[in-house]
Amino acid sequence: YYGIAMSVVRICRAILRDEKSILPVSTALHGEYGINDVALSVPAIVGRNGVEELVPISLSEEERTKLAESAAVLKKTMEGVEL
Repeated sequence: YYGIAMSVVRICRAILRDEKSILPVSTALHGEYGINDVALSVPAIVGRNGVEELVPISLSEEERTKLAESAAVLKKTMEGVEL
């Protein structure tokens, strides 16, 4: 019930206190995991400047494939949205 609000509070606290905490946050990827121009939730160091650095994680081949499939679905969905 309060899950989203608690997550937002946690992220805001990390920014306001410049915690440099590792948190799962949605951010645009630019070549990480072979994915470009789509935002996915990945581990990142969050501090005063927001996402300061992505934290790379080891993925199996199956996990990489599924992540790429998820990114493709998001890209296709974005193409269908008219702004």
